[in-house]
Amino acid sequence: MDPRFDDFLNTIITEKGQGIYGFLDVLFSFLYRRTDFFYEMAPGENMGFFPGQAQAMINGYFKKYQELHYKEKVPKRNIDPKIIEDYLKKREEESKKRIEAKNIIKKEEDNKLDNNNKLDNKNKLDNNNKLDNNNNNNNQSNNNNNIQSNNNIQSNNNNQSNNNKSNKLPIENKPMNISTYNGDSCDNYNWSQGVNDVTIQFKLPHPISKKMINVDMNNSHLKVIIKDINQPLIDSDFCEKIKSDDSNWTIEDGQQLIFYLEKAKETIWKSAFIGGKEIDTKTVDNSKKIDEFDSETQAALNKIIYEQNRKRNGLPTTEEEKKLNALKEAWNKPGSPFAGQPFDPSMFNLNEPIYYNTPEYEAQQRLRQEKEQQQQNK
Repeated sequence: MDPRFDDFLNTIITEKGQGIYGFLDVLFSFLYRRTDFFYEMAPGENMGFFPGQAQAMINGYFKKYQELHYKEKVPKRNIDPKIIEDYLKKREEESKKRIEAKNIIKKEEDNKLDNNNKLDNKNKLDNNNKLDNNNNNNNQSNNNNNIQSNNNIQSNNNNQSNNNKSNKLPIENKPMNISTYNGDSCDNYNWSQGVNDVTIQFKLPHPISKKMINVDMNNSHLKVIIKDINQPLIDSDFCEKIKSDDSNWTIEDGQQLIFYLEKAKETIWKSAFIGGKEIDTKTVDNSKKIDEFDSETQAALNKIIYEQNRKRNGLPTTEEEKKLNALKEAWNKPGSPFAGQPFDPSMFNLNEPIYYNTPEYEAQQRLRQEKEQQQQNK
C-alpha cells in the first residue's frame, strides 16, 4: 500500500461527487481515454491485454485488498444472501410506493387546481350574465325608473367586487410549515439541513402547477421563474455546491415549492444562498448515522463497535488476541523458560490479562478454532 497519493485521490472523490461510484467512474474513464487497458490484444500484438486478462487483473487486486480488510479491519461476516436479497427487494418496493404516492398527490393537486380554475371561470360567467339581464330589464323600464335601476346596477357591481375580495384565498399570508432545524426562516423561504442534505421551501404568490413554472438548477446556482410574473422567485448561488443529479423539487398543494438538495460534500452550510441570512454554525447538530458515512469510515466505526462488544462480553480485543496467540506460540519453544508449564498470560504486562486465564475463554477459543476448521473444510 502506498499512501502518498491519498490526498490527491480523496480530492477526486470530493470534487466528482457520488462517493465511490464517482471515483470508479473517473478511474475507468481515464483508463478508457488515455490507455490501452480495454484493448483486446491478439497474438503478435504488443498493446492491450488478451481477452479476460484485464478483468482478471481487477478481480485479483479486489480480492487482495478484500482479504487484507478481513484480516486487519473487520472479519468476514457470514450473512445469509437471502436476507440481503429480501432487504434489497423491500427497499425497492418501498421506493416504488413512495414514487407512486408522489405521483398520486401530484395528480390530485393538478386536478384540484384545474377544478378551482374552472369554478372561478364559471362564477365570472354567471356574474356577467346577471349583469346583462339587469341591463336589459333596466332598458325596458321607463325614464322615471332609470336612476333607481342604475343605482341597483351599481349596488350589484359593488356586491360582486366585495364577493370576489372575500372569496380570494390569502395565499401570501399562509405560514410556511417545514422545520428550520439547523437552518432558518428567511423573507420568502425556509430552509433546514443535515450533514448530507438541504431542504428549501418557498411560498408561492398564488396556486400554480409544474406547467406554470420554470426551474433552472445546477451544482452551484438556482433560478426559478413563474411564467405569469416578470420577477424571478429566486436567482442566486447556493452557499456550497450540490449534486444536482441527486437533487429534486416538487410543488405541494399548489402553494409551496420545495427543493430536496444533496450536498456535494459533507459540510455545514452557514446560509442557503450566498448573501442570504447566515446562522451560527457552532450551534448546529452535525451528528449522523453510521450508514451515512463513506464505506471506509463505516468499516472503522464497525470495527470499534465490534471491539467494544468483545470487551463488554469479557473477551479480548483483536489486538490483544494477536498478542496472546504470539505469546502462546513462543511459550513452549526451545529455550523458553516457561516450556512445559501451563500458559499463564498474567506473567506478562498485557492490558487485560484477566480474560485469558479462565476456563470460559479457553472454551470460546476451542469453539472458534472448530468453526474456522469447518469453514476451511468446506
